[in-house]
Amino acid sequence: MEGTNSLPPKSNTLQKGRGAQLNTANRFSKHTKAVDENFDGIDEADDLAAKTTFLPVQARTILNPVPSPDIPLLWSANPYQGCEHGCIYCYARPTHEYLGYSAGIDFESKIQVKLNSPALLRAAFSKPTWRGEAISLSGNTDCYQPAERTYGLTRQLLEACLLFGNPVGVITKNALISRDTDIL
Repeated sequence: MEGTNSLPPKSNTLQKGRGAQLNTANRFSKHTKAVDENFDGIDEADDLAAKTTFLPVQARTILNPVPSPDIPLLWSANPYQGCEHGCIYCYARPTHEYLGYSAGIDFESKIQVKLNSPALLRAAFSKPTWRGEAISLSGNTDCYQPAERTYGLTRQLLEACLLFGNPVGVITKNALISRDTDIL
């Protein structure tokens, strides 16, 4: 996949609803492209105004170990990769580069949706080796981002935790969490 190093649109207006205003080059990409500001043809920077794309994926696993001694939990689960909230300060942005995308606009406009995450979590909880340790939803990206209104994966993960009696914590900045107070 080609990395991009695009500038904001020539109008110098901020893109409403986007934390990043450009796509930085992917450090893993062998090729980059840049906008030629003197070119009179189609302005590549206009691509930045593209709508969010949801990319369904079949994940291999849903539980991620958290090896940091600074964080008092051992596992996290993220039903989405990338986050439409687009917080410019988000520490998870560089993870999108491992997928071949930019940590800029791509992080908030190309959202991977792990459709099989509830089944994976139930399977993990069913293993005899699972010790019932607490997990955190959204250790990497917000599990209540706008995609959750459509896909409902976070609610299904919470239902699995309730079914198995597994402790769970949630990190979010979205009021959509109030939808799930009956489970929480």
